Amino acid sequence: MRRVCCVGFAALILALGLTGCWDRVEIEDRGFVVGAGIDLADEEEAQNGQFILTYQFVIPGGLQAREGDSKNGSSSKAYFNLSTNANTMFAAARKMSYQTSRSPYLQHMRMILISRKLSESGELASVLDLFLRDHEMRRATKIMVTEGDAREVLATNPKNEKLPVMFFESTSLNPTKSSSIYPPTNIGEVQAYILSKSSFALPIIRKLGNEVSVSGTALFDNAQKLKGLLNEEETSGLNILRGTAQDGVLEIHVNDEYMAYEIKGLRQSIQADVSDPEHIRFTLHLEMEGNIGETQERLDLLSPHQLAELEEKTEQKVIRLTNGTLTKLQQEYGLDVIGLGKELDRRHHALWQSIKDDWEQGERYFSRCDIEVKVRAKIRIVGSTLETK
Repeated sequence: MRRVCCVGFAALILALGLTGCWDRVEIEDRGFVVGAGIDLADEEEAQNGQFILTYQFVIPGGLQAREGDSKNGSSSKAYFNLSTNANTMFAAARKMSYQTSRSPYLQHMRMILISRKLSESGELASVLDLFLRDHEMRRATKIMVTEGDAREVLATNPKNEKLPVMFFESTSLNPTKSSSIYPPTNIGEVQAYILSKSSFALPIIRKLGNEVSVSGTALFDNAQKLKGLLNEEETSGLNILRGTAQDGVLEIHVNDEYMAYEIKGLRQSIQADVSDPEHIRFTLHLEMEGNIGETQERLDLLSPHQLAELEEKTEQKVIRLTNGTLTKLQQEYGLDVIGLGKELDRRHHALWQSIKDDWEQGERYFSRCDIEVKVRAKIRIVGSTLETK
């Protein structure tokens, strides 16, 4: 009897150990989603739902295809896009399950594209709710705004990448080479902005034939509604003001010709004068280092006087660039995406608590404050040239 009890107890332990895989899904049965696009349906499409959700699924066999496969008549496409309409993202995602043999799996999603039309409707927080709640989602998933329909951008066929979303992600990481690209923003950061009811910015992506262009900035107010756009030059000014332009190129006008100043480092600090709470004054100190990438004018770059003149012209260029961005932010949009409010919260918390509700709305303290930009630009490397007779 004792032996029978021991055997029964051992069988029970083994049975409990086997329950860990009760909900296992084989990898062959998963539909791996790497990207999503969300559009606002037009009047005719809205009969089936106000939102259009597009998923980009990976075709594993296409990722392993060799370059010569397409010449032999076999397809090497590594993805397919699937779209569906619904009034909620959850219902749209469930409908997607009816249209594919493999249920969508979101753990490998890299990017969510939101159309400009949808962004202007103020529905950003609503459409992101599904992705914020889904336990499969990664908080590092990036979000970008598309100039046209998001589904059309997802249909791009880049030449040097098998997956369009991977191409978009690689391009969005180029702020290290261009100051006109707003740094990538992930869904976790956007949720923080939504919860704190803060204004924020997102990068813009445009479709150009079979390629895309990532440049410019989409500005959202504290109601998560698209308020306006910044062009490439204004985006460069914003990145400099925020201190995120650690690389990039500035074209400086010198004696009817141009010089290319390559940014290789930027330090930003903010001072706030709150002696008059009705008229707060900010001073942004920018210390920039860079190299001479190119000169069209014949210059003596070994001359301290010449270098000092070029540094001064660089400083003037940065001041013009940043002042143009500040005018747009303060006078046209009234949005503090620079982070001056956060600086007041850190340094002058009691004052910030008394004015934060009127910072961008009501009394509009942000639009009324004075912001002075002071720049110190240094040239570290001038390169080398070889002159021959």
